[in-house]
Amino acid sequence: MTMKSKGGDILKYRLKFVHLQKSNNTMSRYNYVIAAFIVFLSFSACTSQKQLTYLQNVDSDSSTVYYKEPIEYRIQNEDILYIRVISLNDEINTMINTFSTSANSNQFQNEISLYLYGYSVNDSGYVDVPYIGKVNVMGMTLEEAHAVITEKVARAVRNATVIVKLVSFKFSVLGEVHRPGVYKNYNNQLTIFEAISMAGDITDYGDRFNVLVVRPTKDETKTYRVDLADRDVLSSEAFFLLPNDVVYIQPIKSKSFRVNIPTMTLFLTTISTLILVLNFVN
Repeated sequence: MTMKSKGGDILKYRLKFVHLQKSNNTMSRYNYVIAAFIVFLSFSACTSQKQLTYLQNVDSDSSTVYYKEPIEYRIQNEDILYIRVISLNDEINTMINTFSTSANSNQFQNEISLYLYGYSVNDSGYVDVPYIGKVNVMGMTLEEAHAVITEKVARAVRNATVIVKLVSFKFSVLGEVHRPGVYKNYNNQLTIFEAISMAGDITDYGDRFNVLVVRPTKDETKTYRVDLADRDVLSSEAFFLLPNDVVYIQPIKSKSFRVNIPTMTLFLTTISTLILVLNFVN
């Protein structure tokens, strides 16, 4: 082998080495960029404690009292009332209290039974109670309806005790909660925090700072915006919920980005692997 051919081989190896080194440097830069972007995505997916905490500005050492008197619900048409009359007259008891017999002891165990055996308020605002007759309860509070029904019963039955309850207290929780749906409340009061807890709490993607409460009434529909992180929610008109209220938890703006992070990470990892394979082949 001549000196000329040896020199050509050495030059060829050097060029190949330089090309390989440049490729490796390029590959390293690509990897650094991709790795940095993946780290950025990971940090972007993190949720801060501030985004998850309720009532952030309530001072535990403060003696401040936050009080909002519950709004008294007024009966509307299509509401369902539980009416029971207890007296010494068993015949009248059986007639009014359709649920009192042993055969019907489980009538109030589900929503269908409530609809079939409860006393529904018709479009004119009346409930039709056997033996007592029609009673107008439209627009009354439960206390007022109890007084009116008790007065009507007293005319027909002596020394009777009357029980009146609203059994159609339902509300809805939608959006970014773990168990969205329609729920029933068997208490006279319900706060927005209780409603959200019944729906399994807000997810990490829910916006706690801008919750919408929709409140339909007989004449109109009202809407409220509340910030669950602010103590002012405790004195808000929407703190106590009413029957048929709808609570909507909207998603945070970055939800679509966060949801697609695994897909973007997989895509970038695939590109990085492909570049590595191509450089190795070349």
